[in-house]
Amino acid sequence: MTQIGHIIIGLIVVAAAIYLFIFVSQRLTARKVAKLTVRRQELKDIPMRDRLVNGRKMSLTGKSLKQFQALEAIYSQLESKGFDDVQEQANKVLFESQGINFFKSNLELKKLKTDIDLLAKDIDTVMQGLNDLEQLDHAHKAAVGELEEKYKALRKVLLSQSFTFGNALDKLEEVLGNLEDDFSEFARLTEEGDHASAADIYETLAMETNQLEERIEQIPALYEELDVKIPAQQTELQNTYVQMSEAGFRFAEDFIPTALAEIEKQRKITLDLLKELTLKKVNEQLTSVHKQIDFIYEAYETEYQASTEVQEKIESLRKYLDHTQRQNHDLLIELDRLTQDYIFTKDETATIKNWEMMLFKVEKHLDEVQLGITNHAVVFTTLGNALIEDNARLGMVEKEQMALWQSLQDLPGIVKASRNKVELFIEGVRAIQRKVERQGLPGIPERYLVFFNQVTDMLGKLEQQINSTRINVDDVQRQVSIVGSDLDNLQAETDKMLEAAAVMGRLVRKANQLREYPEIMRAVQAAQQQYNQTFDYERAVQILGTTVDRFEANATGNIRQQYRQETANLGQEFTF
Repeated sequence: MTQIGHIIIGLIVVAAAIYLFIFVSQRLTARKVAKLTVRRQELKDIPMRDRLVNGRKMSLTGKSLKQFQALEAIYSQLESKGFDDVQEQANKVLFESQGINFFKSNLELKKLKTDIDLLAKDIDTVMQGLNDLEQLDHAHKAAVGELEEKYKALRKVLLSQSFTFGNALDKLEEVLGNLEDDFSEFARLTEEGDHASAADIYETLAMETNQLEERIEQIPALYEELDVKIPAQQTELQNTYVQMSEAGFRFAEDFIPTALAEIEKQRKITLDLLKELTLKKVNEQLTSVHKQIDFIYEAYETEYQASTEVQEKIESLRKYLDHTQRQNHDLLIELDRLTQDYIFTKDETATIKNWEMMLFKVEKHLDEVQLGITNHAVVFTTLGNALIEDNARLGMVEKEQMALWQSLQDLPGIVKASRNKVELFIEGVRAIQRKVERQGLPGIPERYLVFFNQVTDMLGKLEQQINSTRINVDDVQRQVSIVGSDLDNLQAETDKMLEAAAVMGRLVRKANQLREYPEIMRAVQAAQQQYNQTFDYERAVQILGTTVDRFEANATGNIRQQYRQETANLGQEFTF
């Protein structure tokens, strides 16, 4: 086949494809237009004209009539022109789809869809508007009957139960009258069919009617509270105040009359608020009044309870006071008896006299309180802290009395224990002396002798003091502590001296084993000079031990350790 033949075949194929595309596009557009046309017809078939005819039967006027006329105008425009315009647009789309200007055809199809949507929206607007008017018509006609019955019932309540509303009755009747006037206007507009204007009135009318019903329901209880219950409580509070005053009760700053006058003032203010139907403020005022009333009741109860507690406390304090005063007297007698055997240095007599003054002040205060109670001149609730302080003073005095009494009773035991210690000290000194004498030392160091004599002198004075006719116990205890400490030190010095002497003897024997060394023998001579002439046994050990340790490592330490072990095995000759 020639090249021209191929070109011709190609053109035929392209032409066939274009024809097929045009054919399919036309078919699709025709189907879309058909569906939209069906939708137009469905909207046109809605019996909206019948709804409008029925709407005219509602005898609408005013705003409602204008709303109806606007809805009717919208639908009339659709009947006269809207539906036909949509049909013409559908025809136009079909016509354009026969050509090959697909862009224009699509634009016309989109316009047809928009026109159909607007048509449906307008019909929906008319339908919804008619529904609203019909519902208003039914609702308002029903509300007329409902409100009429409600106002009759409210009027009946105000007439039959007028006494329960007190000074609020006139205002309630005024409000009800105004509502009835508004209701008459609402009923007239409803009857005439001006539901739009009636709706404006009905919204306010319904709200204010509910508010009136709530007030009529609440006010009787509030009025009873203000006119009956609170006055009854005021009378009870006043009578209780008179009775308690006659019984001798007093209140801080005598606030009750002022508080009762304030309650009455607040009650009258609240009644005026009730008269104006401001129930929120009425409830707030009532809360405040009840708090004031409760406060006075609590004041009565607190003062009465305080009177009982004060009387019981005074009786208890009297007994406590008698006990501490007797104990103070017994302490003076005991102290006087013990001064025959003991010397007191802490001015115990002055301490007891000081307690006596403190007890006298407590007694004086209790007398003043009792006198105030007798003369009806005290507020019981103000006495608690002072009586607590009185009890604390008595407790402090008793505690100190018991401590002094115990210290006095402990004196014989302390003296006996001190005597026993002194006897042990004396035996301890003797044991030390015997121990030193048994060692057969060439002599005693001067320093040790001075210390030994000091301890024995102090011990002698302590022995003399502990056996005197009158004993200063505090000083004896102090001296016992000092002598005991000195005796411990003396024992330590003795052990140290005897250990040095014994170690020196053993070091000499160790040195004799090393006598071939001249240095050792010279050290022996020097150490023996300290040992036999100055009696400085520690110095002697130091001289000889240092030299011996150079020839035999730690010989001195081993000798000293051996001696201590032997001494420990033998045990203490005396313990104190």
